[in-house]
Amino acid sequence: MTPQRYIEQICQPNFDEFAAEPTSIRRAWSTATALFHFIDCLAVQRGQRTSIIRDEVEAGFPQFQALADIANSSKHFELDRGSRKGLSVEDFKIGRGAAFSDGSYFSDGTSFSDAPDVIRIEFKGEQIDVLTLCRQALAHLKTKYG
Repeated sequence: MTPQRYIEQICQPNFDEFAAEPTSIRRAWSTATALFHFIDCLAVQRGQRTSIIRDEVEAGFPQFQALADIANSSKHFELDRGSRKGLSVEDFKIGRGAAFSDGSYFSDGTSFSDAPDVIRIEFKGEQIDVLTLCRQALAHLKTKYG
């Protein structure tokens, strides 16, 4: 499968389903995992190590590490290494979406009262709107590789 087909047939449909049901943890996990594993598809096509592809993707989309951590915590249920060591499935909550289009919240961790509910990560003072993160990741992959 080409990277373009992977985006079109795997990533985009997963994201569309998640966007239609933004409080579904299953859809959040599936979308984050599909987007994260794009690097495997690209590595196979290019005949390169996944670590090289990951570095390339992270250079253009620094939030890719958060996506990787979400995908890996959904698989392993708790991360045992890395900058988010201890992140677990218990840190996935339903709450207000990000206040700003870049995925950030107000400094006190809040958002606008009319922001829709989404799956978000609440971990050691960090909040990640998973829907916004996946939207940004998909846009980056489509622009750079699609």
